[in-house]
Amino acid sequence: MTNTIAWAEVGLIFGADLFNQPYDSEADWTKAYQMAERLANAGLGMTVHVAETAPVNIKSVLNMPGITRLGHATHAGYHPHLLELVAKSGVTIECSLSCNVILGASPSYEEHPIRKFVDAGIPIALCTDDPVQMSTTIGREYAIAHQLGFSLDELRQFTRNSIEVAFISSDQRSLLFDTIA
Repeated sequence: MTNTIAWAEVGLIFGADLFNQPYDSEADWTKAYQMAERLANAGLGMTVHVAETAPVNIKSVLNMPGITRLGHATHAGYHPHLLELVAKSGVTIECSLSCNVILGASPSYEEHPIRKFVDAGIPIALCTDDPVQMSTTIGREYAIAHQLGFSLDELRQFTRNSIEVAFISSDQRSLLFDTIA
């Protein structure tokens, strides 16, 4: 982690991706909180992978300092109280439709909670997760979202959300926003 913070200080890294074990039952987040605090103090954005396989750890993760994104969080969409917690937090959900269906976090694309996330006001960033293993592309993820009924304006908003929470410099962010204006 010392290298990560040093690289952040010279502008080579803008974010970190955290994953805690166990993933499918309540985890001890003590060390992760300490790590998150150091990363947040270094100005890094953070994604924490949570609630892909079970509806656990959402509350713990949302109390972490500096958290900007949740990786998957699929099961938060199946539990109204967790959906509300995520909506109130202001974090963005990295939504990987194909991954969530292939790995069983959602029984099908049609039953995926992405619409519940959007209706609750949670910002969504469409992602591929592991595109080679999941046999997908970001274009395919957008096509699936469109087939699920998301309008072109909603798809553009997913892109804006992605840029907003991307682990990039402010100059890079401005250039990307200019390309989708």
